[in-house]
Amino acid sequence: MDVLQGKITAEHSLERIYPKQLEQDVQKHQDVLDIHIERYQFASDQLQGMYILDIACGCGYGTAMMAEAHPDKLFVGVDVDPLAIEYAKEHYQADNLYFECGDGMDFQLAMYDGLYQRFDTIISLETIEHVPEPQKMVTHLLTQLSDNGIMIASVPTTPTVDGNPHHLHDFSVDSFYQLFAASNYQAYETFEQIQYWEFKGLFSKKESKENRSQGVGRNIVKHYIQKPSALFYRMHSIITKGLNNRYLTAVFSK
Repeated sequence: MDVLQGKITAEHSLERIYPKQLEQDVQKHQDVLDIHIERYQFASDQLQGMYILDIACGCGYGTAMMAEAHPDKLFVGVDVDPLAIEYAKEHYQADNLYFECGDGMDFQLAMYDGLYQRFDTIISLETIEHVPEPQKMVTHLLTQLSDNGIMIASVPTTPTVDGNPHHLHDFSVDSFYQLFAASNYQAYETFEQIQYWEFKGLFSKKESKENRSQGVGRNIVKHYIQKPSALFYRMHSIITKGLNNRYLTAVFSK
């Protein structure tokens, strides 16, 4: 990301999309964006209470989408990347939407509307698999909820560590739920997404603007050479789930 003539400019990646700078012909970025927007639409339909926290909000488009749909609620978007937050402030700031830089591992209550508020809903989409200590982060965020608050979170539930260098953990549905069960939170509403594999160019040496899978196969082979046992996990996933990636978004409450 760069700053040109006082404006933040950004580069897309597998993990972060900037819709206002999206080239319409770059299909791999549009596919990723569509999946993220579907998650945010699900989350927006589940919100409760007045104060909403979106942790790891990225450049802020999802938080802004929810804030526009719920003008009666106050939204706070938080991300660890200061440049992403600057971009969010420049493009998405609204009367009921604030952005600030922070880390989900230790983010604390802050003053909004003149009061120190706990949050009625906390959202954290496709974040947990990125952090070194997912249990610690989930447990901490749950302490920031109001007494009857809910948390909406998502993770991939098929292996991704083998092909995505940004992911530190793989989760099954059960291991995902256990992160919240440790604090006596249970899932009561879920949304599953299925993304089918693309095989064209899987082992190419070059990335493609049109195909997000291009070249990923080479990373996967390197991963299995380093960690042969991971291949059994991948094969089990293929046998039980098919040739696809799956993502689960769930709403948790006590």
